[in-house]
Amino acid sequence: MTTETPPIVKIHPIHNGSTTQRGMATASLCLGLWGFFTFWMYPFGFLIANIAIGLGVISVLLGIRAGREGEHLAWWGIFFGACGAGAAFTVYRFFQLAFDGIVPTMLP
Repeated sequence: MTTETPPIVKIHPIHNGSTTQRGMATASLCLGLWGFFTFWMYPFGFLIANIAIGLGVISVLLGIRAGREGEHLAWWGIFFGACGAGAAFTVYRFFQLAFDGIVPTMLP
């Protein structure tokens, strides 16, 4: 008599516990995308992108993962936040130079 063993079911544990912690990494990604898509609204897009970078850095330092498989969504939030902040800063400086004639020597 042979007995067959049932197939092993892959169980996905909740990564790093609470929903609030995983939400911080997810918020970093969402705010990074929002800051990237609204970079031309200088104070708003720049601020949202910097908040995304801050939340992403905190999530990475605490080792918080999010997503169904435990993906590092915070790294994507940092990436999109940095792209949005860089684009906002570049466009703002270009508009200063092109329309106001101000040579960009200092940060705003």
